[in-house]
Amino acid sequence: MSRHLLAAFAALVCPAVALAGHTRPGYVDGCQSADGRYVVTAEPKNYGRGKDGWEFTWKDTKSDEKHTGKLVGLPQGLEHFQVAYAHVFVPPGGEAFAVWQTANWTGAGSKPPGATGDKSLNKNPSDEFKKYAGFGDRLVIYKKTGEVVKRVAMNDILKPNEWVYVNWVQGNMYWLSEYPDVMKGGEPPRCGYRYYRVSPDYSVLEFTAGPNADAVHKVKDEGAEVVNYRRPVWVSLTDGAFLDKKPTEKDKVPVRPFVGDLVKRGDDMKNYVPSLDPVRTAGKVVAPEQK
Repeated sequence: MSRHLLAAFAALVCPAVALAGHTRPGYVDGCQSADGRYVVTAEPKNYGRGKDGWEFTWKDTKSDEKHTGKLVGLPQGLEHFQVAYAHVFVPPGGEAFAVWQTANWTGAGSKPPGATGDKSLNKNPSDEFKKYAGFGDRLVIYKKTGEVVKRVAMNDILKPNEWVYVNWVQGNMYWLSEYPDVMKGGEPPRCGYRYYRVSPDYSVLEFTAGPNADAVHKVKDEGAEVVNYRRPVWVSLTDGAFLDKKPTEKDKVPVRPFVGDLVKRGDDMKNYVPSLDPVRTAGKVVAPEQK
């Protein structure tokens, strides 16, 4: 399904995606490899009561080879409390692709065991808390045919001292620090854009463990070291392996994940049609009747 058709479908099945509180419109954005040959898109599917999710389509635009399958760990994503914010990446060669979830729970729910409330600090949480399924599947690597290569959860990423920054408001779950350059003068057209960088060849993901804007206020009494804490992380999008340092090869240096202007929160975000190659080609905001 094309990106325009997917946007139209999402608008039809959920015309009133809630914009109250912290929740932005849900999405699962597709991607094409840097050479344009391999394309992966996603669309919401009804698999039966309690089993709704997303289906991917992988395509080689040169040979017309095609594969479809279900994406794991993604909520239906079009409801206020089960919203999905996910980004697909297609590294060179097209043999694998990655799905990255930034600020949402997985389909498991929205309250981990032992949680005392949205405003509490998660100091020294239990293993049961850290392994809660709602914190899982932040990054999933797939073969082109749909077999899962690796599933990476928050518990695989966060260090013990970093759980204090995990907080949530309704369907939105925060655990990463924003990049300041996309937080001034408007909103990134996709809320996930504030939390990561990706290499131009879509093979390396970068993000920062630390407090988001809300967590900064919640940990202000914990001291400057906690408030100012930031730890960059780099991950291979071909196999899910963590990298020791930031790559230096030009096409593998993570950059701002989109080009183009910031937008206004509300209809501009709801009516945004992203690009399949966001680091080179800007998406656009279109009126609903044009979708």
